[in-house]
Amino acid sequence: MKKKKKQIGYRVAAGVADVFGAAAAAAAIVVLMLMLGSLYNWLRQDLTITFADLTDNITDAVIITDGADK
Repeated sequence: MKKKKKQIGYRVAAGVADVFGAAAAAAAIVVLMLMLGSLYNWLRQDLTITFADLTDNITDAVIITDGADK
């Protein structure tokens, strides 16, 4: 009978460990999704600034005349 109670105790402990493991995994997934969202926002802002500077440089390099110089 003692062996049976011991096995039940191990099963309960394993079930509790599974619950805590699932909760920890869910929390890790939420944290990683928040980090991914932050990375997306940073990348979007960085690309906007980068291409704005590139566009300004190209516009400054191109000489546009209205035909009055001829």
